[in-house]
Amino acid sequence: MDTYHHKNLKVDLIEAGITLVAKEGLDGFSLRKVAGLCGVSHAAPYSHFGNKDVLLEEMQKHVSECFSAELEKTIAKCKDKEALLMELGKSYLRFFSKRPNYFAFLFGKTKLALDLTERADPQKNYKPYEIFKAAAEDFLARKNCPKEKWNDITISLWAFVHGITSLATMRGVKCGFKWEEKIFDFMSAFQF
Repeated sequence: MDTYHHKNLKVDLIEAGITLVAKEGLDGFSLRKVAGLCGVSHAAPYSHFGNKDVLLEEMQKHVSECFSAELEKTIAKCKDKEALLMELGKSYLRFFSKRPNYFAFLFGKTKLALDLTERADPQKNYKPYEIFKAAAEDFLARKNCPKEKWNDITISLWAFVHGITSLATMRGVKCGFKWEEKIFDFMSAFQF
């Protein structure tokens, strides 16, 4: 086996792990199988990950960091504060529609912790949610929405976009439209 053709073996192993979990679930997941998908020796993953649990944690971290970066990029690009929540919803959908394995893995196979309480520590909570929450709260403050409703509205918006994304990434779902184009229509139900 050629172990020298990988520019970044660690990332390749993480991506292969995500693909493997999507195909075979956690029961079919092993470092040996991940190595095989990357075309490296079965010992190669151990130079980056001590065991499969460490690789699973790194896979979750990788997807979460990529997702956070996508949301942050959207915020940086969006000049219209009124449209930011719509743009974040679209980014959420687009990110996972292009990577359905990420969605299935992150929200179905990991030990993702998400604190939805009003007193959640933003530094310790799930970063993509905190990015979305900050934008939602800014929007709600500008709309003079009562602060005691912010948390419920933010959770509802997140859950709505998450649900639409879940449908868009499911195999076997038929629709007569493109999800990215339709999300604005779906999200308009939440306009104030």
